[in-house]
Amino acid sequence: MMADTLRNTSPPRRPSRFGLSALAPDFPMLWGATTVSLLGNGISSAALPLLAATLSSDPIVVSSVVVVGRLPWLLFALPAGVMADRWDRKRAMWISDLVRAGLTAGLAVAVATGSAGIALLMVVGFLIAIADTVFDSASAAVLPRVVANDPERIQRANSWLVGSRNTVESFVGPPLGGLLFTMSRSLSFFGDALSFLVSALLLRRMRGDYHVARNTLGEGGMRQAIGEGFSWLWRQPVLRAITGIAGLFNVACLAQSAIFVLFAQQVFGLGAFGFSLLLAVGSFGALFGAAQAGRLNRWFGTAISLRLALVVAGVACLVTAAAPNPWIAGAGEILAGLGAAIWNVNQMSLRQSGTPDHLLGRVTGVHRLVTYGAMPFGALLGGVLASLSGLRMSFVVAGAIMLALAVFASVTITRSRVAELTPPPADRQSA
Repeated sequence: MMADTLRNTSPPRRPSRFGLSALAPDFPMLWGATTVSLLGNGISSAALPLLAATLSSDPIVVSSVVVVGRLPWLLFALPAGVMADRWDRKRAMWISDLVRAGLTAGLAVAVATGSAGIALLMVVGFLIAIADTVFDSASAAVLPRVVANDPERIQRANSWLVGSRNTVESFVGPPLGGLLFTMSRSLSFFGDALSFLVSALLLRRMRGDYHVARNTLGEGGMRQAIGEGFSWLWRQPVLRAITGIAGLFNVACLAQSAIFVLFAQQVFGLGAFGFSLLLAVGSFGALFGAAQAGRLNRWFGTAISLRLALVVAGVACLVTAAAPNPWIAGAGEILAGLGAAIWNVNQMSLRQSGTPDHLLGRVTGVHRLVTYGAMPFGALLGGVLASLSGLRMSFVVAGAIMLALAVFASVTITRSRVAELTPPPADRQSA
């Protein structure tokens, strides 16, 4: 039986463990563009709610800005996946960056001139999120081609990308955004716009051809193209299970993160700075998990690594739920980041290495529809549980969900099924 680690039977020369350019000539540009864009996202994730709070003190109004920014993932994830399979993926990414740069710069000007209101925040946030869906599907689909469709390189590349996400978007970006906002309300948004512009310039420097081969594309309309993505994903037991598990995983994550600020304040008496520190420590676990995901796969295999990640994440929730002080809660957050990073690196790598190139954008769109679309329901669940049974109950239920998912994964994500996932070389290299 073939080993279930992500590797070819005759892989190319093993890349340097730490070198970006050793993975592929274009990967430093892709990594740099993604990293600087994530930094901008982190800046705006702090600045946008701060701005909304200065414009309205109504919690429903302020939260509506976030809700509206999530809606495009439910409305446009599937069409964006089709676009990623029919357009030049590199061009789709840098055009999306330019659109986001223009929209964010326009918002910055409105803030600087005192003409920004809640309605403008909602409209701009909605339009930026539409561009996000196109960029996300195209970037997920372009990565395998960048690293020559080699599964081991795909996994290493995802380790770099997930590590960047947890470092710059979750750890560096939000404090920087808050600092810039205190200096000038518009400065953080100008910084975000600049990040998108730099990202677009880096992507333009990628030299590879990232079109999908025309002979692999169907001639049907949008509905038929989406149906092909759904149909192919449904016939893959491992990817189907991963998508369902990831959706419920996000429900559990949002159930706790939605009330985490109240948990930190009311249970531990932390202020804004203490809360930000407690939130940030999870990034250390995530960074370590992203770096060690490949090693775990070599030791245990991908299937077992995925199950272990769910167990670690579930235990982390229970540790936080029972924490008598913020130090133990911080340990729980480190474990949570560790489990989430290992899960994300592996599930993304399996989907990218196991999906034919001409379907990867649509399959990613379906996956995002389920996983991102589940987040609002998780936030609602967390609020209801906290209201009915106390703040700690949200963490208990989240942990129970993740441990149950680990049991389900032991049946649906097996060594043999992972080994069967990798498509024939002709399919992987069809473009």
